[in-house]
Amino acid sequence: MADFTLAKPIFGGKRSKTSAPGNIAYALFVLFCFWAGSQLLNILVHAPGVYEHLMQVQDTGRPRVDIGLGVSTIFGVIPFLIGCVILGVVGLVLRWRRYHSRLVK
Repeated sequence: MADFTLAKPIFGGKRSKTSAPGNIAYALFVLFCFWAGSQLLNILVHAPGVYEHLMQVQDTGRPRVDIGLGVSTIFGVIPFLIGCVILGVVGLVLRWRRYHSRLVK
């Protein structure tokens, strides 16, 4: 379950601190969901005739490209992880700038 923090407590209780292991577990769950979705799309695209039927393309002159599970996993996970790293770096820079500007004042 995601860890959401609100500005004011809804029921007047103490605010619980977010946990790093919980956030990491949620990130891994999201990563797994993206991987599973890419695998389902891969199966759909490589099923005989399904892609052509959906796209209404009857061109059989084009070469058939077979991509294995390992290749599709690498090309699905690596861009996702790179995007996560970029967003993490941007978040750290913004947090550092906010923290640094608070110290200067």
